[in-house]
Amino acid sequence: MSIWQKLFLPKNIFNSGKNSIACVENDCACKSNEQLLEALQNTNDDGTATGIKRVLMSRGFSKRELNTLQHTIH
Repeated sequence: MSIWQKLFLPKNIFNSGKNSIACVENDCACKSNEQLLEALQNTNDDGTATGIKRVLMSRGFSKRELNTLQHTIH
């Protein structure tokens, strides 16, 4: 999201996106790396992809390799 969108969007719209990502992170915390990598490859939703990437990055994956993995499939 650009700085202009953050400035001019109502706060509840911006917060709902953050809440969605946080929910995805909570749901993915108990899944294995293999399950998360497969889900990342199959998702088309940016919020879901962001949540999955955050969980995988906390487990040692780099942002670059996750982006590469996501874009090679689609």
